[in-house]
Amino acid sequence: MSNSDEKLNSIPKGRTSSLLSMAAKVALKEGKNILQKRGDKRLLNMMEQADIIVRHVGQLKGAAMKAVQMMTVELHDLIPPEVLNIFEKLQSQAPPLSDELMIANLRKELGDELFFQLEDISSEPLASASIGQVYQAQYKGNDIVIKVQYPEIAGSIDSDIETLKKLVKALNFVTNKQVSIDELFSEVRRILIQETNYYNEENLLKQYSEAFSKYDDYRVPKVYPEFTRNGVIVLSKEDGEEFTDWLKSGPSQTSKEKVGQLFLDLYMKEFFENQLVQTDPNPANFLVNQDDKLVLLDFGATVAYDDQFVADYKKLVLSVFTGSDTDILAEIMNMRFISEKESDETKQMFVDFLRLSMVPFEPERQPFDFSKKDYSDEVRKSAIEFTKKLKYSAPPKQIIFLHRKLGGIFQILRKLEVQVDMSDFRQKVLNLQ
Repeated sequence: MSNSDEKLNSIPKGRTSSLLSMAAKVALKEGKNILQKRGDKRLLNMMEQADIIVRHVGQLKGAAMKAVQMMTVELHDLIPPEVLNIFEKLQSQAPPLSDELMIANLRKELGDELFFQLEDISSEPLASASIGQVYQAQYKGNDIVIKVQYPEIAGSIDSDIETLKKLVKALNFVTNKQVSIDELFSEVRRILIQETNYYNEENLLKQYSEAFSKYDDYRVPKVYPEFTRNGVIVLSKEDGEEFTDWLKSGPSQTSKEKVGQLFLDLYMKEFFENQLVQTDPNPANFLVNQDDKLVLLDFGATVAYDDQFVADYKKLVLSVFTGSDTDILAEIMNMRFISEKESDETKQMFVDFLRLSMVPFEPERQPFDFSKKDYSDEVRKSAIEFTKKLKYSAPPKQIIFLHRKLGGIFQILRKLEVQVDMSDFRQKVLNLQ
């Protein structure tokens, strides 16, 4: 991000027209795709489609960018790696907005008295994300980071969501998610409204800090509440490398296995113990420090789960571990995951899919090798076949982001190329009865 020529001087005003322009360009490429018989030509067109999408939504930020980031995580195994590499630019390398505009916005939000208490504000952002940019500074001798929201992002959420909902079904890489698109974007809207209120993030961060204070292997930044505004939040700067950079540095197999265990433990602690889950598995939301401990970042997408949902979910998982197909289906229907109107064949396919999703926990498969692609391919195939059969159902809102987090963790384990003995995790769930 050191090249200032790549920075945006403003977020385009005509967001809807820009999205429509994107759709037209993607559709044109898709028309060429349909006519192409050679696989290399089709792949080239898909890469060009992906580049069009990244350039447009990277400039628009907000809901448009968040939606594509989510697709990158959720549809990881359905997207060719060459195309995925392009989409992943939006995870942590989105084009930043000009620093002059962002710092001016920071000063406007804080007022001069507070603004001038901040020292040595970095001339360039540490990160550029879907709703804001992050800067380093000092406050009373302490290293801090400042999250500054893009101007007018909160007011663009509804228009972005409505436009993208109409467009996304036409995109080549989401044709197998048609049933859940409305539910998905409903949750994107809810989470974005939540994320654009930094008072809300401050509250969630404090809850996380309290919940994780008893765990030695996790760190949560300290918040400086005197600076919190709707569009600004100030946190302590924590030591560590962003997960992807850490992995590229060539850590030892022992370190990779430890970090993999920490990611699995994180999900168990979040959902089953604290019932508070940071649902965005973007690798940029995790740092690994020199002691191979995890630093948790960005709590805007956190979801709290009530006692009843957690209790029902436990019963479902336990039925998959130890019950019959009839037991599993009873829990599925109890949680209203699919409609009673679905065919018996479709219901059985869901049962089979849930059994397959728990294969990493089977005693005879330990230690489970997450580096092998055949398992993820099998899960992907099962999910596609099941989704195609659905006629009346969409996944319930509560589970969309929960499973997004779990799927993201499994993808991180795959990137780590580790073998993990899942026996302890299975036993922990069995002990939850």
